[in-house]
Amino acid sequence: MASGKRHNALRGGSSATLGTMSFSVQLTPDLIPVEPGATTPVSVVVVNKGDEADRYELEIEGVDPEWTAVPVPVFGAEAQETHTERIFFKPSRTSESLAGNYPFVVRVRSLISGEAKTVQAVLEVKTFNHVAMEISPKKGSYSAWRKKNSFAAVVVNLGNSEHTLQLIGNDPEDSCAYEFESEQVTVAPGQQKEVEFIATPTSRPLFAGGRLIGFSITARGIDHPSVVSSAQAQLEQRPFITPTGLILTVIVAVIIGLWYLMKPQPLEIVAFSVNPQMAVRGQPVTVSWNVSQAQHVRVTAGQDVLSDGADPVGQIPYTLPKSGPLDFKIVASKDGQERKQDISLNVKEPPTSPDPEILDLKPIPRRVKLGASFELDYLLGKSVTKAVLEPTNTELDPSLTRLDITPNHSGDLLYTLVATNKDGKSIEKSITVTVYEESDATIIAFSPSDASVPASVGKVTLNWQVTGAVLVQLYTSTGKTKTVDATGTSDEPIAAKTTFTLIATDSKGRKATQKLVVDVVPDQPPTTTAGTGTTATTGDAGQTTGVQTTGGTSTTAGGGR
Repeated sequence: MASGKRHNALRGGSSATLGTMSFSVQLTPDLIPVEPGATTPVSVVVVNKGDEADRYELEIEGVDPEWTAVPVPVFGAEAQETHTERIFFKPSRTSESLAGNYPFVVRVRSLISGEAKTVQAVLEVKTFNHVAMEISPKKGSYSAWRKKNSFAAVVVNLGNSEHTLQLIGNDPEDSCAYEFESEQVTVAPGQQKEVEFIATPTSRPLFAGGRLIGFSITARGIDHPSVVSSAQAQLEQRPFITPTGLILTVIVAVIIGLWYLMKPQPLEIVAFSVNPQMAVRGQPVTVSWNVSQAQHVRVTAGQDVLSDGADPVGQIPYTLPKSGPLDFKIVASKDGQERKQDISLNVKEPPTSPDPEILDLKPIPRRVKLGASFELDYLLGKSVTKAVLEPTNTELDPSLTRLDITPNHSGDLLYTLVATNKDGKSIEKSITVTVYEESDATIIAFSPSDASVPASVGKVTLNWQVTGAVLVQLYTSTGKTKTVDATGTSDEPIAAKTTFTLIATDSKGRKATQKLVVDVVPDQPPTTTAGTGTTATTGDAGQTTGVQTTGGTSTTAGGGR
């Protein structure tokens, strides 16, 4: 990237000397305290010490990207200018934002020279405490036969630091004793732990009225006593039975038994339904029934038998096979008696969906460095219900228009977007993105002795300096190629406008390329000055011979280049 920008500068200006490019970076302060859920701004100061304007790219490395925000990742600075940009830290107020110190690096890179500077600092995420607790079940009971009640205290640490909690049970009348599976529990941030405990009443009368005992379980931090959470539950006292209640229970039970034995049991279809009532072909419906005192039940949908047996209660899903009227029937029978019920359904055709459309699909940019991301801009028609990007098998939201993609290998990568409507009809559209690897070789300088050479001179001197290359080659637009040293000069013959290309290859075969163009201009025509009669002529070797005529006497003088 940097060598490409240097090449553009040489083509536009064609000067052999480049301006000084250097800068410094400061970050204030180097220890940044931040409260989870709050946003903390930090200033990054970039001083352009060079003689030319520069553009910089700012990145934060070492902390969760969701904790940071860089409003202006790319900015410019004039020569000798001090420029300040603000970055923001905003860890969420959740248990995932663990309390502690997080070293990070702010990296600033020149987009022209490729030079990068880093500044180290520490992000201090402060502690916040939040412990919640629930008891399950909320209510228990005890009697002469039931002496113990098992409960579970569920403790949840919603803060961002670990807590060791002491569990204590109490009730206003001290009517119960509490036995915990573990009286202390350690809960990490975001963790939930369940501790079983038994609540045992201190007294259990055989004959007594009912009452409720309300009790609470408290969890208090051992290292931080201010961290407290509690939950309440109830324990119901149930007597075995009262004498009056026993007598009444026996009488009522006898009466109910006699009534049930003497009561005739009729055959009855209690309920029969098909839901939903408004349905289309291919849609599933639920057929439900409830029949009393039936020996046999048969349920049909048109010619399809859904159930044929002795099930008095049932529920069956059924997919509607075709459109038009469809009758659902139930027939219940017992000892020669029958009960019938019908439900008619008008099944409609499902509405047709318009063809899916991919209105736009393009990558920005089409050529990207390996490790960097590009934006995929897409626009789908309203009938699209599902969109998948291959070969990554990424499902896209049809209501959105942009997706960031980071390729994991180089080359010409083909991406295909498959859009589908609700009827299953699909359409495809493909784009190609070129992913390249940046070379370790750097062309520091590549320049000609002159951008324009007279035709009679016939040659130009090229100067270059390369680092990080194992092979350096010089190409001309006329097809000549030669291998040269990493630093050197070369006199190259030139008869017409020529493009020279310098290619530096690193140890992994990756190339850095820079081009320059040298033009050839016609020689100046001979000139004659009236009165003295002086004529200047340029020879093949670039020498100038002057002939001066004065009063019939001729003098010839040789001149250098």
